[in-house]
Amino acid sequence: MTAAASVVSDGRRKRSLRRTARRLAILVLVLATAAAVAIVALLSAAKVETTAHGVPTRLRIPLGPGDAAFPIFVDSGRRVSIPGFLDGPVVRQREDGSWSATWFCEDRALQSHGAGDRLRIDCAGKTQEFDLAETKAPAAVAPMPARLAVLSDLEGNAAFLDRALRKLGIVDATGHWRYGSGQLVVLGDSVDRGRDVFGVLWRLHALAGQADAAGGAVRVVLGNHEQYLLRGNPSRANHEHLHALNAMGSYRQAFAADTVIGRWLRQQPVLLKLGTVLFVHGGISPATARSGLSIAQLNDAMRDYWTAPAQAQHSAALDAVLAPTGVTQYRGYFRGLEGRYPMASDADVALALERFGASRIVVAHTKVAAIESLRGDRVYAVDVNDNAALPQVLVYEAGVAQIVDIGVPRGLPTHEEREFRDFSLGDRADRRLLVDMYGDIRRLSAMPYPY
Repeated sequence: MTAAASVVSDGRRKRSLRRTARRLAILVLVLATAAAVAIVALLSAAKVETTAHGVPTRLRIPLGPGDAAFPIFVDSGRRVSIPGFLDGPVVRQREDGSWSATWFCEDRALQSHGAGDRLRIDCAGKTQEFDLAETKAPAAVAPMPARLAVLSDLEGNAAFLDRALRKLGIVDATGHWRYGSGQLVVLGDSVDRGRDVFGVLWRLHALAGQADAAGGAVRVVLGNHEQYLLRGNPSRANHEHLHALNAMGSYRQAFAADTVIGRWLRQQPVLLKLGTVLFVHGGISPATARSGLSIAQLNDAMRDYWTAPAQAQHSAALDAVLAPTGVTQYRGYFRGLEGRYPMASDADVALALERFGASRIVVAHTKVAAIESLRGDRVYAVDVNDNAALPQVLVYEAGVAQIVDIGVPRGLPTHEEREFRDFSLGDRADRRLLVDMYGDIRRLSAMPYPY
């Protein structure tokens, strides 16, 4: 081929490549336009699912015979009224003893500033007081008290907590501690699902101070849901509670380390030993038992983790706390988890007891129809957070375990009323909602598991 012919051939190839590139660009543009049109069409037919009070819960996009539901955890940009509902307060204290408080009352967030250990809030015709004094977590290893009551999996159910405390004689008619040197163990998952999460936490925080002054103790053990809450994972939270948190600033900051409740929660243990009885939310797996870690080391690993969760590195200690076989997640006494661990054998239970010098393990986390003794009286299962379960509480009197029927049902809602409204791209609040949803989903999907 001559030089001239080669130049002609190269020119043809370049023109052909340019035509191909143009065609591909047009095709990409057409496909992108079609996708955009399809997305707009789908969003134009989308619905926002809400609670009966109008708080958004899901964005429902029609797809064929059904729809795709995307959870909403962010602020909808709309004012919503929830009659009689007080959420919070979120209280941030300064080094000089002053504080700032924010709370949600029915349809808006309100603020106050002050100093001292008391905060009074008027909301919906009621006045409530909050004790802001710092309360230290009692020692995680101690003798078995003469009287002990165990509750678990309260999940934001403040009404049940108050009724149960009165029925057990732990508080008087005014709600103040009357259990003397007795102790209360709350075995994890005090938060999520129910709407009154702050109601439960502020109640336990106040009782902890009152019990300590009387020579008793309130022992709050962390469960997996407290870990979700403190990590800023709202996937199990009540949506009206989330609405209130967002109105107060952000659900991600409501339980930050500089808040009274956030700081208090981060001090709490994941494992207790009273006398020869272990108390743990999930259970003691063979992996945790073989780790050689002590109760103090496990609790320290949890507390150290809260200083910088995003920078946490995998370690044997954090695995023993946070992994699927960790003390807050493990369900092996009841069933295996495919690909994670088998159901625990009696030998596995014996190993855990021997490792910690215990005679029995009390666990929550996995629902049972009634409090029961398992594995030859070596495991007590106490999670009866179900309307169909018997209204029982495990108590210890002079070191002897008893199952007491308190006749106080959980009273969980059996049906949640839902409403729907049209989603509109022409509405500025809905456009902002969509953008915020996308950012929230990206953040949550990037959150490491199990740490």
